[in-house]
Amino acid sequence: MFETGTRLAEQAVTAARRRGLPVPAAVDAAAAMYDVIIQAGHEPDEPRPTVDDIPTTPEQLRQLIEDRAAAKRQAESIRTVASAYLEPLASAYNQAVKNVVPGWIASLQPEFNGLVKALAQQAKKLPEDLRVSALDWNDHKISAAWEKAESAAHQLDQLVSDRKDMARAIGTDGGRDNDLYAVAEITAPSEEAVLGNVLSKEIGPVLREWRDLKSQPVSRWLHLARSSHVTLLLATPGEVHKRAADMQRWYDAIAAKGQASSRNAAVAAVRQALAA
Repeated sequence: MFETGTRLAEQAVTAARRRGLPVPAAVDAAAAMYDVIIQAGHEPDEPRPTVDDIPTTPEQLRQLIEDRAAAKRQAESIRTVASAYLEPLASAYNQAVKNVVPGWIASLQPEFNGLVKALAQQAKKLPEDLRVSALDWNDHKISAAWEKAESAAHQLDQLVSDRKDMARAIGTDGGRDNDLYAVAEITAPSEEAVLGNVLSKEIGPVLREWRDLKSQPVSRWLHLARSSHVTLLLATPGEVHKRAADMQRWYDAIAAKGQASSRNAAVAAVRQALAA
């Protein structure tokens, strides 16, 4: 079944305009064509006659009935024909938007990088425990750093929300942890890292803390900015799936290692899993 709605594409365009990104003429032209169909699909019938519409002679009444019948047939025909164009024109508009979404998201990267840099600078001034309840708010240095970090985090949240609206015009970002993969790359698995249990010892705690800080967005961003196993980079929807697949490679390699009966067998199993 083809997509006949344009809600997601319209949200993507709204987000792009909000970010000051250029909207190609092809997108606006496709939107204008679609709007014609929507208006035609709601072509109104003439209102029901009232006492004031009654003519003075039977002949005039007959002519009026014929005129109204012709107008009704025309309105019905316009709506019917318009409905036939709805699917192809909606698809054309959606495709026009899909074509530019990756470029829009890429255009957000410099602003995203600047905000991440500002966040990382403040992270250096804050204690290791980033939970709001653990911070000493009486310490001016901590409160000042937090205020600046909060501003950057708020802007990042807005930017990521707009990125999400754009990405939805192409398709879903994925499943579990897609919010993380939309903004971050996790260290890719290697033979040495898998055999050294880097996922369980180092990366796993980073991911658990990120999930635990869901209700504390500023702390969450600071946590990611600090991690040596996370690179904050905006992703297109396709890149989100790739990042999720890279994490699955970790799990597959670890599972292969766990089934091996010896060190040499583990090395071979991990190597094979990562090469798959």
